[in-house]
Amino acid sequence: MHRSIAYLLPTVCLNTLVHVVMIHVGLLSDPVAAESPAENALSRQTWREIDSFERLDLLTQSLATLPFVPRRPLPEPLAKLDYEQYREISFRPEQGVWWKSGSPFCLETFHRGFVQKDRVDLFTIDDDGVHEVLFSPKHFVYGIPIEDSAELLDSGHAGVKVVGRIPGLGDPQEFLTFLGSSYFRARSCDTVYGASARGLAVNVGLPCDEEFPFFRAFWVRAVEPDCDTLTVLALMDSPSMCGAYEFVLQPGGVETTVAVKSRLHFRSIPEKIGLAPLTSMWMWGDGLDGPSLDKRPGVHDSDGLLIRSDEDDWTWRAFARQSYPSVSTVPTEKLLGFGVLQRNRAFFHYDDHNAQYHKRPSIWIEPNRDGSSDGVWENGRVELLELPGAHEGIDNIAAYWVPQQTPKVGDPLDLNYVVKFFPGDCADQSKIARVTHLDVDRKKDRIGVTARFSGETIRDLSFHSMTIDVSLIRGELVSKSIERTDTGDWLASIEFRPTEEAPVEVSMRLMSGPDCVTERLQYLCPNEQPEFMYPQVYTRKE
Repeated sequence: MHRSIAYLLPTVCLNTLVHVVMIHVGLLSDPVAAESPAENALSRQTWREIDSFERLDLLTQSLATLPFVPRRPLPEPLAKLDYEQYREISFRPEQGVWWKSGSPFCLETFHRGFVQKDRVDLFTIDDDGVHEVLFSPKHFVYGIPIEDSAELLDSGHAGVKVVGRIPGLGDPQEFLTFLGSSYFRARSCDTVYGASARGLAVNVGLPCDEEFPFFRAFWVRAVEPDCDTLTVLALMDSPSMCGAYEFVLQPGGVETTVAVKSRLHFRSIPEKIGLAPLTSMWMWGDGLDGPSLDKRPGVHDSDGLLIRSDEDDWTWRAFARQSYPSVSTVPTEKLLGFGVLQRNRAFFHYDDHNAQYHKRPSIWIEPNRDGSSDGVWENGRVELLELPGAHEGIDNIAAYWVPQQTPKVGDPLDLNYVVKFFPGDCADQSKIARVTHLDVDRKKDRIGVTARFSGETIRDLSFHSMTIDVSLIRGELVSKSIERTDTGDWLASIEFRPTEEAPVEVSMRLMSGPDCVTERLQYLCPNEQPEFMYPQVYTRKE
């Protein structure tokens, strides 16, 4: 299975505005040594009593009233590992939980080391009770010598892999991972790993250190041989909050889904919380040429952010690259869904057999319809964080929803939504035309932007009825035009003069008479081609 650099480093993000801090939190390996109520609540003895979401929620509610307990540092032999050394450690498949037991799923674990500093503990739940899955060096193949010590034996797991049968494929394959902070990612039959989801973002996109909530432990419920879903419970913790999560995983041929239910309890109120956060990478592609020494046309896990604010109201925010960290905001009175999409699945757009960017999945967040929600999140904003990024091994894109209402200490925050991983476009958008290509032409005193809109709904529309609805911020419109192609697509072109040094905010859509017939394109257009500091070889020494 192909694993990209981005897959191995899902939490590395270096920039001047948002300084990513890996929060190391401790779990006492010996519950007898617990000296405080908080440490006692984090003991394995307490965790062996967790067999349901309700019990986990009671524990997190109690933990939120207690001081945060940091985790012991990563053992020195593992902390010294570099990227190549860490890759030499691999899990033995025959040591997996439920291996050859008749279960449709099997669990494997990640080894701690290198940037994977967090520790998680793993339990299974069945009719006989709760059982701990202990870390053992015997479960791994070590391609390098590692000092055998008591610290290594008690180092714990870094994360969890879920192996199962993906419809359309033969033997069971890894289809979902929990690794690093609260990150998780998944794949379906036609995709490889790419963009990631997170459990929660705290103080993201602010001129201060971002707080990274993390999963301390997982409980996975055993299932019958004919079951196609797997339920995972997780305990999230951080200095400002504690929460209970339930993930229901369902691998699919076209679409793998993760149904998420969570209840968050706050120790203190952060300046900002980002719900259902997504993380991706965009180096160059439509609208931006790559560095001269790299001939690949595009390098990205996702090419844009899609937002649905009403049944037929869609906004496509094409990704861009500024020379500085940028946060864009899209206010939403109603939010039916949002996601980071890899729309372009043509191999020649990337020309990279190793990275397989044309197979990276799109991720879509959709509020669930339940007793407290009608499938809509109301009154908030979707934020997009775009960072310069030194190279493609660093995630530099984040998207998340920020509710208008601030959480309160003592009042739990409930979330219920579905995360969908699939190839290409969002199927729910079939009734409206989409942007399939974006071209930017920078001249001496003006900039030209051309968007290609494609879709069955606009293919046969009359040329005389079509107009462009354009708005610019920090730009003066010079001209606009429409052209219909032989394939039935429509090219909408505008030229404008920047009126300030800051990038021009472009918004455009096609109208047929009074009706909007396409999604709304939004683009933060740099006035000049941003410079790259792209290394000749991959390096983590910034």
